[in-house]
Amino acid sequence: MGLFDKITGKEAKEKAAAAEKEAAAKAEAAKAREEAYEKKMAEVKAQQQVKVAEAKAEAKAAEEKLAANEAYKLAVDGKWGPKSIKATQHVLGITEDGICGTETIKAIQKKVGAAVDGEWGTGTSKAMQKFLGVTEDGVAGPETFKAWQTWVNKELGF
Repeated sequence: MGLFDKITGKEAKEKAAAAEKEAAAKAEAAKAREEAYEKKMAEVKAQQQVKVAEAKAEAKAAEEKLAANEAYKLAVDGKWGPKSIKATQHVLGITEDGICGTETIKAIQKKVGAAVDGEWGTGTSKAMQKFLGVTEDGVAGPETFKAWQTWVNKELGF
């Protein structure tokens, strides 16, 4: 080692102090990153807990809706009788009397995009068939009513 290669005690202390200061800065930066990470993870966990709570609430609401609508669930048999009419009235939010009167026909016409006149004719049948995606022949028969019953059940959550 040459004369100029030697480090004085003062220089060694300065280098050690600089190295110590650098190490402290790195440790502080690492600690700050860790704290930021922990904070972010806490936020993510809180968001997940909110989403889980929302999902549970939605599932409970769906279960309650199904339970409440169980009495309206229809057999898909193509028959347009009081039970099908009452379920339709329930889904459309009108008086549930099981009678296909003017109020019911108007509600159906409004739903399917037919002229709303309260009289069931070819136009209402065709609009219903178009709405349901079945053959549009203007005769509301078993095929049409099976499709309608399927639609009503879907609206009820089944």
